[in-house]
Amino acid sequence: MEEPGIPSSYHTFLRLIRRLQEEDPSAPLKMLKQRIIYLLDLPPEKNDPYWDEQEFSYLRSSRTRRQLFDDRFNLAMYKIRKEEGKSR
Repeated sequence: MEEPGIPSSYHTFLRLIRRLQEEDPSAPLKMLKQRIIYLLDLPPEKNDPYWDEQEFSYLRSSRTRRQLFDDRFNLAMYKIRKEEGKSR
């Protein structure tokens, strides 16, 4: 069985966040993260050893899966907020 993976770019996070925000526009960030973790079949507990393993990002830097997930999620949220600010 293949191990679940973190999306390779923030674009996947953008799509997932937008879809989840359509379902529940008032969902807090923590809830969005938990729902994405569930949808991607990632370990729900942040103290799981899965999150501490090293992984190469597309920039060829080695970082923990926790860092990659958080960075890509935060970048997607930044892009969404930036787009929302322009549309107002």
